[in-house]
This record gives sequence, C-alpha cells and structure tokens, in this order.
Amino acid sequence: MVTIISRSEWGAEAPKKIDQLPFTPWLGGIVIHHEGAGNVSVDPHDKCAALVKKIQDDSMHYDTVGDVLVEFGQKEPEYDDIPYNFLVCKHGGIFEGRGLGRRSAANGVEMPGANSNFYAVMGLIGADDDVTPEMAAGIKALCGYLQNEKDAGFRIAGHRDVRLKTHTDCPGKLYPYVQRGDFIVPGSGTGAGPNSDTLYIYTRSQWGARPAKDITPVDISARTGFTVHYSDGPTTQSVRQIQNYHMDSNGWSDIGYNFLVDTSGRVFEGRGWYLQGAHAYGANTTHIGVCFIGESGDATDIALSAIRSMYEKACDMTGRTLDKTYHGQLPGNSTDCPGAQLRAWVQNGMQAQVRPLEWASSDYTPPPTDSSGASGGGMTQVRSVSAQQQAVNSLGYSPALAVDGAWGPLTDAGVRWLQGKVGTTADGLWGPGTEAAFKAFAGGGSSGGGMTSVRSVARQQQAVNDLGYSPALAVDGAWGPLTDAGVRWLQGKVGTTADGQWGPATESAYFAYIDDGAGLTVDGQFGTLTIMAVQRVCGSTVDGQWGPDSKRSLQHHLNVWGNAGLVEDGDPGPATYKALQTFLNASGAGLTVDGQFGPDTISALQNALNQGRF
Repeated sequence: MVTIISRSEWGAEAPKKIDQLPFTPWLGGIVIHHEGAGNVSVDPHDKCAALVKKIQDDSMHYDTVGDVLVEFGQKEPEYDDIPYNFLVCKHGGIFEGRGLGRRSAANGVEMPGANSNFYAVMGLIGADDDVTPEMAAGIKALCGYLQNEKDAGFRIAGHRDVRLKTHTDCPGKLYPYVQRGDFIVPGSGTGAGPNSDTLYIYTRSQWGARPAKDITPVDISARTGFTVHYSDGPTTQSVRQIQNYHMDSNGWSDIGYNFLVDTSGRVFEGRGWYLQGAHAYGANTTHIGVCFIGESGDATDIALSAIRSMYEKACDMTGRTLDKTYHGQLPGNSTDCPGAQLRAWVQNGMQAQVRPLEWASSDYTPPPTDSSGASGGGMTQVRSVSAQQQAVNSLGYSPALAVDGAWGPLTDAGVRWLQGKVGTTADGLWGPGTEAAFKAFAGGGSSGGGMTSVRSVARQQQAVNDLGYSPALAVDGAWGPLTDAGVRWLQGKVGTTADGQWGPATESAYFAYIDDGAGLTVDGQFGTLTIMAVQRVCGSTVDGQWGPDSKRSLQHHLNVWGNAGLVEDGDPGPATYKALQTFLNASGAGLTVDGQFGPDTISALQNALNQGRF
C-alpha cells in the first residue's frame, strides 16, 4: 500500500465542477508528465504542498496574458480542477490530484482515449531538474498501486507518446525511465511479470520505427472488425524492412498494419490502436489489421496465440465483440492474403490459447539479417513466389522451375540467376530494384497494355469508375483504348506517372488516395479546400482561412517532420517555402527550391495531400 497525501492535507481548492464523462483506465494505463521548462522542484519537503497548490491555481485561474492566449487558440481554456490524477515530488511524496476514478485532463486530445483511458501522473520537476531516486521510487510505487490494486491498464507511457500531431519534450528527464520500463512493478501486468505465458508488445521506438509522415486518428469506438494478414515473405523479415517498403516503395505515410506478429509470438506496434491503418481497402478505419510475418504454413502455435490474444485485447479495448475477418474476405479486396493456413484458421473461429499481453520492458533485438537481406529468402512484397518463378522461367532458365509458390534452394538460385541477367544485385530478394530491372530487361516499360500482375484489368476498370471517370468503363476485363485512357486518367488523379501500366507505384498511389488522401483537384490554386486539407494535417483549426495560426502550424509541421529549423512566427517567407519544397522533394516532387509559393509548389502540395504523404 502506498501513502497518498490527500487533497485536504495539501489544501486543495474545490473543483469548479466534477467531470461526468466516462473514465475507463483499464483500457489504457498511465501517462507520465513533468511540470515544464526550468527548475521546479523545491526543498525542504514541507514546501511541496504549496507547489502542488500553485499548479492547481495556475490551471484553474489564468491571468490576462493567459486569457489572451486562450482567445487566440494558443492555450487550453481554464481547467475545472488540477488536470493530473496524482503528483509525485522529488522526495517521493505522492499527492492526490483528481485522484482515483476521475477522468484526467492533462493528456490532451490528440490520441483518442488519452484522457478517458489513462491516469495522468506528474513528476514535480522541470526540464532542468534531475530525477531523484526518491521520485523514481514514488512513481514506480504509485504505478504498481494503480495497476495491481486499482483499475489502471498495463501501459505506462510518456506524455510525448500520446501527442500524435504536435511535439512535446514532456516528461523530460523522466522519459528515459518510461522507455527503460523503470516504473514497471514485477507482477503488475505491465511487461515484467513472472508469468511464462505472457506475450509482449514492442513499441515503435523499441523496434526502431521511422516517424510517420502523416497520421489520421481513429476513435477506438469506430472499430468493428479485426483483420488477419500475412506479409507473404520470409519469416526473417524485420518490421523495419516492411515499414521501409511501405514508405519508400509504396509511398505510404507509415507501415500499413496496426500490429505485426512474428513466429516467436512477439507483437510489434505498427500504427497502433488509435490510428487509421493502410492494410485493407474500405476497412482501414473500421478494422484493426494484424499481420503475421511469414508465408502460408509458417504460422506457429505461439504466433496464432498472439494473434488471438490481440483479438481479445481489441474486443476489450472497444467494448464489443469484433468481427473475425481475413484480408481477402473483405469487400473490394481481391487477394490471397493471408494464405491458405491463416484463411482456414480464421474461418474456423481463430482457435488458439489466449495469453496475457504486456508492453515489453526491453528493446527488441532484430535478427542478424535485418538490414542486409543478402541471404535471400523470397522477398514477396513486390511479387509472389509463384510470379518470381514464372519470371525466371520466362527468361529461359534451365531446368525450368516448378511454379508452385514454394521457396527453396532451386527458386533462390533461379532468382539470383535472373538478377544477374537483368543487371541488379544477386541477393535472392525480389524487391523494387529487381522488379524495375526485370521490367526494363523484358521490355515491359511504358507502352501501356493492362499490366495485371498487381491488379486484374476488370479491377482496374472498377477502380477507374470508382473515382468518377465519365463515361464509365465497361467492367469486362478486356484491355483496349478506352480502358487505357481511363487508367491514365486515374494515374494523373492519384499523382503517379500516367503510363497506362498499373504496377506497384500506381497501386500504392491509388490506395493512398482513397485511404488517406484529401481528394483535391490538382490545379495549383491555393483555395479553400486545399487550405482546409493543410490545416487538417497540420493540426490547426479547419476553417479554410489562411491566417497566422495556420501558417504557424505549417512551420511547426515542417520542423517536426522535415527538421526544417524554422522560426514558428506565423509569417512564412522564402525560408518556409524552401523548407516546404525540400520536404515535398523528399517524396519525389522534383521542385526547384527557390522559395516561391507558386502553382508548381501548390500542385506538388496537393498531390502530396492526396496521397497521404504530407
């Protein structure tokens, strides 16, 4: 049992009103904060109560400057009470803030459920104060108390972890403690318990994720289904390799899945619970997408257990029984994913042992082949194993490979032979470089003709019609001049090369357009719809008015995602527009970096917004 200094003991002011909104911390856990800039901690301990009282007063009663900042949208309105549930001083004293069972107000609204699903715990230090052993011990004891004896969920996060659109350093020097799992109490159900059946979830930072280029928050209540995928590649693929492919080859804003599972039953956080995925057409908001890393037949019992346990966790998070689905089952998703093994498993009810799930307290160590891929293994994110075997045979390989979709030494040798023949690195991994070299060698370049290794002609025709092409194409599976014109029209609309070839680049641009895109007309005009799309991405008020707040949010967005180093003054000039052009060029815009915000730059911006890449 921990000793908590009550509100009456530290002299709390009565709240203006009690927030009656629901508080469900068992769905989340605890968010750790610090006070802010400078030095905050005080000595001796009997001064700490006055510090807590000042934090409450500053939160509930603003001065004139604070009122002006509120009016201009630069500060939250006055709080009805101290926004934190508990506060811990440098001497290890635990102060009751809002206390148990009351929704926090300190975690922000950028991540759905941040206040409703997480307690807020503040360490009473500023950015320049050091964490004392007594404070660390006090926070750890409080976390264990909230998780073991009360109702807090298993996750312990830093404030910065729930700020999805804007950056904060909070909780400052406490954040390494969060990252290392120092606030985890063994046996508390948070990642260090002794239960050998426990499965662990590795956060993005633990597996080394790149920052997302863009995000779209989703309220957890919008989830109605759970979708199983497979990577259709070797089990040695790392999560970072998959993310690299999705971002660099597909042009997506991040890895497409919400979570991933490997053969050891380890779970990796992709887009997570609260962000829209990019894993299944028409279902990225409604369905949590979980990908098994491997091919059909590779899924182990513990991997199935991990997927089923994630399903049960998702049902708990949403408060409803989610539909059990697989990728190819969803409307509009014509694919073999997740392969015969997992497809049958889902159809038979996803039978597997349900195990406890906890956030891992130590980093994931990737396999030795994580970055090189030099050992081969049937990379199939671009082309299935069967399609690789067919391609090898088409170039005259002898003896011809059996086109059976099974990766083995013969196929590996054949793919390496093909790579040598077409002039690319002979590493056995059929990635974007091999695909491009093969197409160039085989003469499949730019003449059009209904490229169907990615999408059948009929599905190309349907996709063209879905984007409003007129007159609508006949969906008959026959390639001709009308279909060629329609596909080129679609390619121009989604912002990729209009060559009539529906390859991986067109597929990724198309899904980015319909899943994450703004749906703008690319006309080089910075009108109301384009302004609103920029405001939505950058986190300012979406009103179509290009004022100082919107301009400042653009500068902040470029600083966070493009390391631009701009002064965020709301008065953009050539430096801001050069940073914008440089940022757009990183996605292949090909702009001249001249600091002029003209039609070419605006068109590139519209394309990036349409493709979910800004």
